[in-house]
Parts: sequence; structure tokens; C-alpha cells
Amino acid sequence: MNAWSNSKTKIDFIQFIMQRTPNFVNNTDIGQNFLIDRSVIDYIIKKADIQPEDQILEIGPGEGILTEALLASPCRSVCAVELDTRLKPNLEAIALKNPKFSLLWGDAVQLDYANKLPWMPNRIIANLPYHITTPLLWTLIEKLVPKGLSSFILMVQLESAQRITSPERNKQRSPLGVTIEAMGSSKILRSVPPSCFRPQPRVMSCLIEITIDKSREFATDKKWKQFLVRSFAQRRKTLTNNWAAGYGLSKERSQQILEAHGLKPLARAEELPLEKWKELFEAEDFKLTK
Repeated sequence: MNAWSNSKTKIDFIQFIMQRTPNFVNNTDIGQNFLIDRSVIDYIIKKADIQPEDQILEIGPGEGILTEALLASPCRSVCAVELDTRLKPNLEAIALKNPKFSLLWGDAVQLDYANKLPWMPNRIIANLPYHITTPLLWTLIEKLVPKGLSSFILMVQLESAQRITSPERNKQRSPLGVTIEAMGSSKILRSVPPSCFRPQPRVMSCLIEITIDKSREFATDKKWKQFLVRSFAQRRKTLTNNWAAGYGLSKERSQQILEAHGLKPLARAEELPLEKWKELFEAEDFKLTK
């Protein structure tokens, strides 16, 4: 039985979902806020514009509602990674009915993607567990972008969405956001209220879209990531202070580097545009492994 072909109204849809796992108690400690609003799922599918060649990875399928919507699309295949084995009966039932669907059990941050995935995905479409958004995205970028991953549509917490999509001169700017900008683009598609989930989270959510279409070498450059993480280490402090802590640079040397690139001595990480980050990274001081 498929949620898309057997529920005509919002109430029907929610009742159908509840019948699947009637005694299931969500573990919010691992981000189990299941998406239950059909209009939001329909929006995701429409925005994704899924094509017959798409191989989609889903993280945290939960009760399988978004999963079934993905499987009903023209995609070639869907693979889902789920941590909570209490969901096995429902998800394995979906797998038995649909040859396009494969299922992996484990921690999505720690998973050995190279050896476990049945194929390499070109897209990720998922309602991510909010408590692991940043480490999970770093993992997916490092492990899968070099293999051809080029598109993400993700449900994330509003705060995470802002950190990922914020441009320069914005206090929410982050190392992850700068890295994604270096390889492509990101944007917020829409906000999603707590009422669209069960149980309702205490925060607003957002759908974001990430496109990777250039400079994939940044995905696996450990010194680039280290450089950004150290530069953003203490947001209220200047780059000079963060570089002193992260690289042992003197105040004078840090200011020489900043001045050479037309930056003020008291510049902070959040202020810099992408091109300045690329220029600064070329300084030999930041290529040393410490």
C-alpha cells in the first residue's frame, strides 16, 4: 500500500502514516522528527525535478513517506541509510515491493560509503537528523562529491540553513558554507513550520538546495577545511587572534598577510568573500600541517 495512491486528504495521509507504526515512540535524541505534511513532500518532489538517470541517496528515511514519493518519481534508484532498526519491518516491506529501492543500516556520519553503497549517487534528497547536520554534510561532501554527487535537497534546522547559505558580512557564515560556495551554490527554498512534523520540533525548519558544479578538489582538501575551521574558531575574535591560536602566527605576520590582500588588521572571518579566502589560502603559513 502506497501513501501516495491511498490518501486523498491531509487527514487521510496522517492517519495512513500513523497506521504504519502505531506503537512507535520517536527518539528525538537522534533527530526523529518525521515529516508528515504531504504538501511539503509534494513540494520537495516538484523542486527536485527528478530525471530517469538520477540515483538518489536518502538519509534517515524514518517511516518511509518521502522514500515512497522518491520511488514514485522517474528516478533510476533510491538507497536509504537508517540508524534505528526498530523501523526495519516497514522499510524492508517497501524494499520487497520495489526493486528500485535498497536499504543500508548504520550511522550515516560513520558509514563506509565507498564499500557499502550499491552505486554512487548523483543526488541526495533527505530530511536530515538535525543534531548531525554539519558533520554529516562534511562527510557526504568528502566521500561522495569526488564520486559525482552534484545535488542536494535537504530539510534542515533554520539555524543550519543560515550557516550553510549565508554570504560574506553575515554573522551566520561558516566554514561549511564557504566550502559549498567554492564548489557551487546554496539557497533556502522555503521555511517549514513545526506542525509539519511528528513529533513537532521546537525550532523552525528549512528546505535548502545545494548544487555542486565546479572545483570539486575542495571536497577532499584537508588543509583547506583546517584553514577555514581555524579561521572561524572563535567568531568574536579577529583573524589575527584565531591564526595565533590555530597556526602560532605572530600579530605582525598575520597583519602582513591581511594587508597584502587588502584586508583590515581587525578583519573577522565572517566578513570575507570567497575570493579572499582563496587568496589567503595560498599563503605558505596555512599549508603547514600542525
